[in-house]
Amino acid sequence: MKVITREEALAIYHSGPEAVVRVICELSAQVVKLTEKISMLEERVRILEEEKSKNSSNSSKPPSSDGFRKPHPQSLRKPSGRKPGGQAGHEGTTLKMVEGPDQVQWHRVPR
Repeated sequence: MKVITREEALAIYHSGPEAVVRVICELSAQVVKLTEKISMLEERVRILEEEKSKNSSNSSKPPSSDGFRKPHPQSLRKPSGRKPGGQAGHEGTTLKMVEGPDQVQWHRVPR
């Protein structure tokens, strides 16, 4: 299907009413065919978008069908506002290495 230029449209017009009617009928048939094709493709897109939006947390699909994009687990805990790790003002205790241990154990690899 190509675009009809103004000159081609005038040539069809001057060819008489039968030529005009034939072109209009052909274009109308193409419009109907393309409209049906668009409807079919829109339905297919809708189905594919529904499938894509489903995962194991919002449907009965198994987790192995989620693919590489796993949904992020959502924690039910509320944030406390504190920074992670040791808090300011807290004295930490650490087990220090000693110069002369009471006992030494060697764990050798058999092979």
